[in-house]
Amino acid sequence: MNEVGLLTAARRQMDIFLAAVMFLTRLPVGKLHQFRIEDLASSAVYFPVVGAFVGLAGGLALLTALVLPSFMAVLICMLVTICLTGGLHEDGLADSADGLLGGQTLQRRLEIMKDSRIGAYGALALWFSLTAKLILIQWLVEINIVTAIKAVVIAHSLGRTAAVALLAGLPYVRPEDSKSSRFGNRVTLVQFAIGLLFPVILSLLLLRLPGLVCLGTGIVVTLACGFYFRQKIAGITGDCLGATNQLVELGAYIALVMLHLARP
Repeated sequence: MNEVGLLTAARRQMDIFLAAVMFLTRLPVGKLHQFRIEDLASSAVYFPVVGAFVGLAGGLALLTALVLPSFMAVLICMLVTICLTGGLHEDGLADSADGLLGGQTLQRRLEIMKDSRIGAYGALALWFSLTAKLILIQWLVEINIVTAIKAVVIAHSLGRTAAVALLAGLPYVRPEDSKSSRFGNRVTLVQFAIGLLFPVILSLLLLRLPGLVCLGTGIVVTLACGFYFRQKIAGITGDCLGATNQLVELGAYIALVMLHLARP
């Protein structure tokens, strides 16, 4: 491949990466990105990378624990990640809880999940998720702030990896007019395998064995979520991806805290 071909290929990959940034975050990509509708499905391989960057931004915010109480630093960390994503995944968790727990039929569950109003199940799911995140990350900060930063990076990357796994492994059940339909039934197992390389290497480099435990926990949580979604709605929606993202992130923090507690 000549120099022109390499530059063209590099530019294409940059556009695909920016498509992932555009989908998963509120960050403006502006004229850097040449939008092509076919790039959206391909961009799933970069979801774990974008997740790591979001986690890094939130993790660096934990450094405010050097001058503030640790719980304040964790709140700032959570605020940074929510602002970067626009609460995309938290919204998915709330909608999934409302629909999957409150609906009695498949059609009713999908209707509830599409409703922008939040119900009791959604409010409770958000409260427990955010509270658990606050407690777990604060615990990690008090153990070791550097480990906490690494944990946030890994957890966010694994959360997005879980979304790619579900997109590759389960049918998308929403009509074509929803935001995530651009990815539904289009992400391949090969794309998932490529995307999985990044969080595996990242987990090993940052935390070594504890990183592998986080990875294993993420796999278990993703499989459990996928099984549950198949039973409830015969597949996935965009809300299911957001819910799984949050549960995998929490699973990573729980695994690290339990590892620390298990040490003699």
